Amino acid sequence: MESGGKTNSSYSSSSKILIFAYVCSWAAKRSGRGKFNISDIDPNLCDYLIYAFFGIDENGAVIFLSSQTFLEECKGQGAIRQFNQLKRDNPSLKTLASIGGEKVQSSTFSKVASSSTLRSIFAINARRFCKAHGFDGVDIAWRDPSDGDRWNFVQLLAALATELHGAGLILTVAVGAIESRAPDSYDINCIARHVDYILLTAYDYNGSWDSYTGHNAPLYVGPSDTTESQQKLNIDHSVQHWLQEGAPSHKLILGVPAYGRSFRLANAFGYGVRAPSDEAGDAGPYTKEAGFLAYYEVLENLQNGWIKVKDDKQKVPYAYSDDQWMSYEDKESISTKCKYVGEHNLGGIMIYSIDTDDFRGSLGCKYPLLLTVNQCLQSLTEDSRS
Repeated sequence: MESGGKTNSSYSSSSKILIFAYVCSWAAKRSGRGKFNISDIDPNLCDYLIYAFFGIDENGAVIFLSSQTFLEECKGQGAIRQFNQLKRDNPSLKTLASIGGEKVQSSTFSKVASSSTLRSIFAINARRFCKAHGFDGVDIAWRDPSDGDRWNFVQLLAALATELHGAGLILTVAVGAIESRAPDSYDINCIARHVDYILLTAYDYNGSWDSYTGHNAPLYVGPSDTTESQQKLNIDHSVQHWLQEGAPSHKLILGVPAYGRSFRLANAFGYGVRAPSDEAGDAGPYTKEAGFLAYYEVLENLQNGWIKVKDDKQKVPYAYSDDQWMSYEDKESISTKCKYVGEHNLGGIMIYSIDTDDFRGSLGCKYPLLLTVNQCLQSLTEDSRS
């Protein structure tokens, strides 16, 4: 095992490592090879599919967001029906409705969570929403709860758990991974009591909001992490913090990105980790977001001659070309993270999101990153039985 990690327990075949995958509804509006439809989903490559995102209003209602172009293109709510009908092809598949994301104001969640009446109304509406549309449960993706929301968040999850579990439905929560934000936002031990799984969004540790390059999802601390805050910006540190604060390992799901973060170098001759960067990298041709690249855009860049570098300390690659620099995942880094999950007896892996994987197989096999997760977890199971 690499330095920086601490093994809590060995992988046991008696507890299956689960695979969760987010599907972002707005991917339907992308062009070319980026356009993603529900028909592109392979329902046999994961245990839980999470439809992102639905909204919440100040009255505790579950609402549709304008970004949900699946609904527009499939005439009303046909897309959701099609999404949940994937369970016909894989009867063991579970589907979750994710409520939140960056389009939902934190203040809206805060208002609902602060009122016992609104918490109860929201929980009832969440249950009814699942039953009406065929979801097996709810994922709460409240971005950045403030310190004043810490206990109210627990109470919100408690109300949801009572309502959903009483109806045989599932409750998961997506949480930020960076330790510096966790004490103000999360009572980890109490959150763990109410939810079935905790999805640790272990990515966006670095990005174009910084004044230097950095890995999107480094596994371990690196030699260029010279400050105390930088030394905490890695998956191993986040996982250890959540475990130490009371998250049961079997409930903790490690989130990994199927996208990269990109930067424009301030000096094209300085291309290492923590090299000066003055702005976001160029937008990809399909996702069209500066500083963000889907894996299929990463592969296209590599085909176009970007120079790839393997970071042996942080267990992730990066690549550069002229003044452009990108941090991303590949099959090797994903496999290493799967092994980390097994070594620490975590509950599973979460991919965000399968629409940014090479889902068409335009530059190789279909779903290379998600397929790598499946192959690695199968290998872990076989090794444990041998």
